[in-house]
Amino acid sequence: MRLQVLAAGVCASTLMSGCGLVLGISSGEYDPDPFGLDAGAGGAGGAGEPDAGAEPPACTTLLDDLEDGDGAILRCKDRIGNWYTYNDGTRGGTQTPLPGRPFVPVSPGYGPSEHAAHVAGSGFVSRGAGMGFDLSFAPGGAKLTYDASGHSGLTFWAKAAAPTHIYVNFPDRNTDREGGVCEGSGCGDHFGEGIDITTEWAQYTVMFDILSTDGWGVPAPPAFDAAHAYSVEFHTAKSTVFDFLVDDIAFVP
Repeated sequence: MRLQVLAAGVCASTLMSGCGLVLGISSGEYDPDPFGLDAGAGGAGGAGEPDAGAEPPACTTLLDDLEDGDGAILRCKDRIGNWYTYNDGTRGGTQTPLPGRPFVPVSPGYGPSEHAAHVAGSGFVSRGAGMGFDLSFAPGGAKLTYDASGHSGLTFWAKAAAPTHIYVNFPDRNTDREGGVCEGSGCGDHFGEGIDITTEWAQYTVMFDILSTDGWGVPAPPAFDAAHAYSVEFHTAKSTVFDFLVDDIAFVP
């Protein structure tokens, strides 16, 4: 990981208003339908329940190109998830979109793309903030792990309003509280890799075999468990002013 944040939550204030000590909902406890917008699993992100009898298409390496304009990743067999934002709960910190609110892509995206994922904010002085998406969950919203072991990494396009260092993190069953392996405050030390985003669109690739943690997780896992991955997160360190876009996220074969 690199300085991963555990706390996220729902703020009743408007976008970019002060988001004080939030409700203590960790990214590992993310509710995909915090406001009951959907009776199914999708809710805030828009994944929802499939049509009766509908067979999801086979999965490709593409996770999301954001072109459908909603807060859900591309749905396919065994893969369903929503975008979310999170932060460390610093009182006075600002973030848009706010955690717990429906995630809406912005325009334009990379190249001819009409949409991209966007997050911006500042003032999180404990463990930072970011955005991400879950890879699988059951009807009703319970998070499930996803088997990404058939892939070797992740690639995506990104740009920032100003040069920004971020960490691409991969919560798995050993580091996410949902997995039942890590212990209390020892959860959240996710495997990840740092990259520098520039002010121009560029493609970035993170390979699974180079991921590392910060070393404070309890118990300390030996390696990223790609066969039991929960999420993909784009994380900023504490005290970072951030404003960046991500588009065309895909697994590397």
